[in-house]
Amino acid sequence: MTCEFLFVLWSAARTHEREIADAIAKRFRVTRDFEVEWPKRHFAENLAAFYGWRSWHVWRNKARKCGTGPFRVIVVEDPSPVWRRDRDTYGHELVVDANVYDLKKSFRALTGRSNVVHSSVTADETAHQLAALSSPSNDPIPFRAMCYPDDERIRLVRRRVWLGIAGDVLVPLAASIAAVLAVWGDVLVNGPACTEYGLVEWSGLALSAISGALMTLCAIRAKSGRGAHALAAAFFFDMSIREIDFMLDRAFGACIWPWALTAVTLTFTAVTVRYAKTVYPGLRAMRRSRRFPLFACGAALMLFVSQIIGRPSFWNSLGIADAAVISRFIEESVELFGYALMFSWAASHALRVLRRRTDRLDYGII
Repeated sequence: MTCEFLFVLWSAARTHEREIADAIAKRFRVTRDFEVEWPKRHFAENLAAFYGWRSWHVWRNKARKCGTGPFRVIVVEDPSPVWRRDRDTYGHELVVDANVYDLKKSFRALTGRSNVVHSSVTADETAHQLAALSSPSNDPIPFRAMCYPDDERIRLVRRRVWLGIAGDVLVPLAASIAAVLAVWGDVLVNGPACTEYGLVEWSGLALSAISGALMTLCAIRAKSGRGAHALAAAFFFDMSIREIDFMLDRAFGACIWPWALTAVTLTFTAVTVRYAKTVYPGLRAMRRSRRFPLFACGAALMLFVSQIIGRPSFWNSLGIADAAVISRFIEESVELFGYALMFSWAASHALRVLRRRTDRLDYGII
């Protein structure tokens, strides 16, 4: 029995349009291929009608992520569907076509985002969404209820939104508390000078090294963003070497840390050059991740703010005694807080990437 399904490439996914369209044509028989443009001021309402349930505060956020420009719709027929039971995003059990469902997941791995490529997986969903797309695009599409209770969907999505907001607040708060405790413990043991072998220095080293290891795992796991993850790993490992420069110098009796820094940079740069086509999609996915502002703030604190306020001359100009001790304490404290913020982003990003089953596409796209 031949079944009809549709794929939607929202405007944010159209940089991979050729690869996706070729893969669809190889797997299915394309019956229709057309472009749709919705007015931007009605885009969220149209999304609510397209997916079949109301919650416009959620759809505004989706419209921002998937793009509000023209999008491409490809309608296909699967001559030999493989049916299996699976659950959708909201926990409802469905009987879906595994061929369409698995290909959609591979497209989302290719783009690095889970919400820029859509496909219907059931006959009812296809019928509803084709009817929604046939409505005039110059007015909001009238709402058509799906078979799922609207209030249940709204409740589930609102819970996810609140959990996300709570995480965005609690993660930097936890990073702040951890940095304060590390600085406090170091001051109790070593005094306000925060020596090279103190808790603050070791904490910064641990956070940067773990972040680099997580980015390396992401580069191994996700081919679609390997170049970008290699760059991020090089950054974190370079920061780790910067933190242990005194150990390397004492261990080898010479200023060897610049050589170690160069070796790490060249190694990851070679990986980046090898997978140059994945750099831009990977960086774009990182930038659009929810907690990327934490990384940006942490990098700014560590690279710029700590260097400015960590100068003894700055504190001497304010007439503060023991300017060298105070500047050292302030510099290490701000750096540790920056490391904690960057680790908060790296951990959440790596968790999302590593939880995927695979991003290797059947049609050989790297």
